[in-house]
Amino acid sequence: MQIVVNTIRDIDIIEKELNSISSGVLALPLEEDFQLIATNFVYKDKNIFFFVQNKELYKDIKFDAPAKFTAIREKTKDRKPAGESKELFKLFYISVNGIIKIVKEKKLKNSIKQSFIQKYSGKLIESDTKSKAFSKLVYIDSEELVATEEIGK
Repeated sequence: MQIVVNTIRDIDIIEKELNSISSGVLALPLEEDFQLIATNFVYKDKNIFFFVQNKELYKDIKFDAPAKFTAIREKTKDRKPAGESKELFKLFYISVNGIIKIVKEKKLKNSIKQSFIQKYSGKLIESDTKSKAFSKLVYIDSEELVATEEIGK
């Protein structure tokens, strides 16, 4: 088997994919260690935003430390006749490296909350009610965005 790896740095392609992928894996720095968690996210202004639901985990996050987020999409194969395509798999993943921070600005919190609701429900809901699900908003202030495409033949 041969694996072809292409690195993509075109920000337009990366942003389009980040807006279409719904979840990823976050390497979250903690005070004593780190933890990998699967999470939903919103991409905005070159940053990855997500809500931390677990109070104990939130208290243990080491803010202003390096963090990494990876979003993965397995591209579906085109349905071609058996002899035409010899691809075994196609993966596309985006790595976002940066510093983990707390969102403090209320206007930004409300904007991201609405983006989450719209991305995951398909509707824009105007609501000023406080929800615990939207209380602990953090983000990765990105320093590097890199996409990689792997094709197995």
